[in-house]
Amino acid sequence: MFLSIVKTISTENTILEAAKTIFLQKGFAGARMQEIADEAKINKSMLHYYFRNKEQLFGRIMKDSVSIIIPKFVAILDSEDSVIHKFERLVDGYIDTIIANPHIPMFLLNEISQNRVQYMNEAKEKMMEHGTFQSFMMQIVQEQQQGVLNPLPPQHVMLTVMSLIVFPFMAKPIFKNMLEIPETIYTQMMLERKPIVKKMLKDILVK
Repeated sequence: MFLSIVKTISTENTILEAAKTIFLQKGFAGARMQEIADEAKINKSMLHYYFRNKEQLFGRIMKDSVSIIIPKFVAILDSEDSVIHKFERLVDGYIDTIIANPHIPMFLLNEISQNRVQYMNEAKEKMMEHGTFQSFMMQIVQEQQQGVLNPLPPQHVMLTVMSLIVFPFMAKPIFKNMLEIPETIYTQMMLERKPIVKKMLKDILVK
C-alpha cells in the first residue's frame, strides 16, 4: 500500500515536471498530451489515467504555482518590517522563487491571455483573507503621513514595484532572443537586478 502511494506520487510528479517543460517550449496552445507523455517517458494511456486532459494538467500546475508564491508574499507583508524593507524582501523573494520555478511567468501569462480568472481569484483570495494586502496599503499611507515615504499614490507604488520585478521574467523570451542572451547569463542578470531594484525603490520611495 505504502509503496503504491509512493509510486503514484512519483509518477504524478514526473508528469508535472514533463508538462512544465513542454508548456514552456510550446506554450499551452501548442503543447500536445503525446509530447508530455513522451517527455515523461510513459504511454499516453497512463498520462490520461493521472490527468484527463491538457486543461486539467495545466490547472494543477497553475494551482501549485499560486501555492508557491502567495504564502511567501503574505509572510513578508504580514511581518513587522517597514514598507521599504518589505519591498526589499519581496524583490529577493520573487526573483529567487522565479529562478527556481521558471515556468510560473508563462503560466500566469497564459492565464491572463485566455481571460481565465479562476487561479487569479484564488491568489487574490489568499492575499485578502487575512486583510494582508489592505493592511499593507494602509501601512504605505501611514509611513507617507509620517514623512518616511514620499507622498505617492499607493496603487502606483505597488504597480511600480511589481513592474520592476515581474516584467523582466515575463519578457524573458523577447530579451533572450533579441539580445541573444544564454539562459545562464539571463539568470545571472536577474540576480544582479536585486541590488539595482532595491536602490531604485529607495530613490523613488524614501524621503
